[in-house]
Amino acid sequence: MKKYLLLTLFAIFATASFSQELDLKDFKINKLKLEVRTDFDHFSDGDSSGFSGRYLNFVISGDITKELFYAYRQRLNKVQGNNNFFDATDYLYLGWRINKNFSLTVGKEVVAMGGIEYDLAPIDVYFHSLFWSNFNCYEFGTNFIYTSDDERNIITLQFTNSPFTNELYDNLYNYSLHWRGNFKHFGPVCSVNMYEYKKGAFLNVIALGTSYQFGPVSGYLDFANRAHGDQYQFFFKDITYIGRVGVTFWDKKMHVYAKGGCDVNDAQERDITANLAHDICIPPGSEMYFYGGGLEFYPLKGRDDIRIHAFLAVNDITREMRLNFASNSLAPTDVHGIYYQANFGITWRLNFIDR
Repeated sequence: MKKYLLLTLFAIFATASFSQELDLKDFKINKLKLEVRTDFDHFSDGDSSGFSGRYLNFVISGDITKELFYAYRQRLNKVQGNNNFFDATDYLYLGWRINKNFSLTVGKEVVAMGGIEYDLAPIDVYFHSLFWSNFNCYEFGTNFIYTSDDERNIITLQFTNSPFTNELYDNLYNYSLHWRGNFKHFGPVCSVNMYEYKKGAFLNVIALGTSYQFGPVSGYLDFANRAHGDQYQFFFKDITYIGRVGVTFWDKKMHVYAKGGCDVNDAQERDITANLAHDICIPPGSEMYFYGGGLEFYPLKGRDDIRIHAFLAVNDITREMRLNFASNSLAPTDVHGIYYQANFGITWRLNFIDR
């Protein structure tokens, strides 16, 4: 029934959109750019150190008519699976401005989860939580979006494939309610989500985050609570915390920051089998922390076309658990202790069109 509802939404959207008289004079490209980031990494365990091309992104967005708009980002260096070109597509959607306040999009969407770090483009995230690494944040589906008259509040209802769809569990869905705010000193991005991880079973997520800025001081705070409806304690057992604070100076060319966070899952016992785990991203029994600091330097005044960065990050792993669905087991890995990562890199953006 759910998949037929999604197909119906696509059909209604297509009919309403393309019944408009297309005027090619309205067609325009608002953004067209190529993004590249290359890094040098050194790890304390001595493995995998060296130079790498981390990201190569193609980005385009704009308007087809006054009512229709589009957005597309392709990671050109990301491996595609099983000849599926869309595996390397972050987002690719067509939108319809119904009126000033309401719009509808269909295509490959960013899964609408709160939190500032999750909200950032991957090219702008240097070191991060384990949940950020393991969560599949781009899925096909549809968004229904409300924008307030003052454009300070955007509320999104989303229906997409589940980020936990895989070879074991198929025909799974995500239902999300997402709010983005824009205020003087704060930019909250919050959501409540229901991610189906196997048929009829949902991982419920409350994700709260806000950016902040007071003069040259800026940063963000994120908190995510994950829970299954049947677990004995719904809050503060399966969580992720992230905090960042930074200062911009030297005529806004230099930004120095510190950041830290943790992933902890004590929602279930460690002796369960893999098929009973509620959280696939952070398996039960996991406990790990990360922290560090770095700098960003923008040599071109008032522009972010070129960015030089450096950071030192620490992963403090108390316990990392691994799910093995083939053997239906949950067991700790042999990875524990403190690991260091030193990184230096450069990002450049070729902004062919930016308006």
